[in-house]
Amino acid sequence: MAGSTAPNTIEYAWHAWVTVPGEGRAFAHGTITAPAAFCWDRVTREVAAWLGSQGMTGRLADIHLILVPNAGKAV
Repeated sequence: MAGSTAPNTIEYAWHAWVTVPGEGRAFAHGTITAPAAFCWDRVTREVAAWLGSQGMTGRLADIHLILVPNAGKAV
């Protein structure tokens, strides 16, 4: 889910407690680069969709986003 930050995009770090089939509860984390026009809820749903595509389940309320200012930019 990680990538370079292009113009008109925003990068977020995320973490969540999820359920992994056959394993139980697990802590997952990563980053997502989303269009700047996406609202917070849309970004959360995108993370949830990706987690689901990896076979994990969780609640939207358990996904926490953190805005990553200046991500992908030289400082």
